[in-house]
Amino acid sequence: MDTSEFGFWAMLVFWGSAIGGIALGISWAKMKGRNPVNRSLLEKSLQKRLDAGEITPEIFEQKIEELNRNSH
Repeated sequence: MDTSEFGFWAMLVFWGSAIGGIALGISWAKMKGRNPVNRSLLEKSLQKRLDAGEITPEIFEQKIEELNRNSH
């Protein structure tokens, strides 16, 4: 392998990693704001906490309203 072949492969590796890094950064930024928990699971959890007396009905309603605001 002479120096011109090395330069070609080095350029391919450089640009491939640069483009791959940009694509990875974009996909990470898109996923960052997502909530991995299902809405119905959050509502069930709030209902269990209300039934157990851990939270008041007012806090329960407040949290449900926050879920409604954040889901749109």
